[in-house]
Amino acid sequence: MTHDVLQTDIDLARRLIDSGLPATEIVAALVYRGIDSNRANQLVLDIQSGKLVEPDKPIKINLSQKPIEKEGLASESGPGQRTGSMDHGARDSTSKGRKSTFPWFTIIALASAAVCVCAFMLISRKSHSADSIGQKLSSASDASTFPGNQRSPLRSDPKAIYIGIEPDGLRLCGNSITRENFLTDIFEILGPPSRTNQFEKADHVIYAYDGCGLLVFSPKDSGHRSLVLDFDGSDSAAGTKKAFVGAFKVNEHVVQANTDAATLGLIKGLDLQAPKSASGIFHAQYGKLDLLFGYLKTPERLSLVEIDLN
Repeated sequence: MTHDVLQTDIDLARRLIDSGLPATEIVAALVYRGIDSNRANQLVLDIQSGKLVEPDKPIKINLSQKPIEKEGLASESGPGQRTGSMDHGARDSTSKGRKSTFPWFTIIALASAAVCVCAFMLISRKSHSADSIGQKLSSASDASTFPGNQRSPLRSDPKAIYIGIEPDGLRLCGNSITRENFLTDIFEILGPPSRTNQFEKADHVIYAYDGCGLLVFSPKDSGHRSLVLDFDGSDSAAGTKKAFVGAFKVNEHVVQANTDAATLGLIKGLDLQAPKSASGIFHAQYGKLDLLFGYLKTPERLSLVEIDLN
């Protein structure tokens, strides 16, 4: 979901640029706020080149109301009254004549209703058959694209998902996740993702598990593989529709959305480094895993966690 560029977005970008933060991290922060990646990249370039940058103006739509014209009544005074009386007499005579004739109108109406019912039943059967075929084709497509094609019960209960940062590496629901079998292991545990995002200028494919609050970043050719926990549910190109509500632990210490940076610094073995700018992004390392903790809205609330398998 992409929103207009607000003055607060421009101010944030200026502060991050003045603090010396790399352009890629500034663009990532803007994308997380809901701005399209291409739009965010252009905004950073314009500010760095000294161009005048203004917030997007909302589109105003004026709806004009058409005047309501009053129609004249056929029963107005004048010759129309005589015509109305003549029509009334003609209708009376016609009505009397119909009483003595065969009820063709009733028979035609019943026959038309029967034809409509039969047509509706036939269309419904064809539609049901088409839907069944579509579901089978969709299932076959999922099975050929993702391993573990059966729907994982974890996706129906996001609170049952457990992610642990342990001395031997990353664990997802008790299973070890390795760099060599990164996507295969995740797909077998969580099932197929709810959507896949690909950007023209990005070198990663993003697999989103919107109901679980998880994003999986996989390189198109070669590069880093990472798992992102979205605690905000920002519903953007780099966010999920629902927030992560499962269990996340670092060396048996529970980390939640309300875990502040000071508490993170007390975790034994977690080499937490304070940000060198006002971006709110803390880098850390635990064993062979590189971690990123993002406090993008307030220093008191954790917005996201990225686990990089290098």
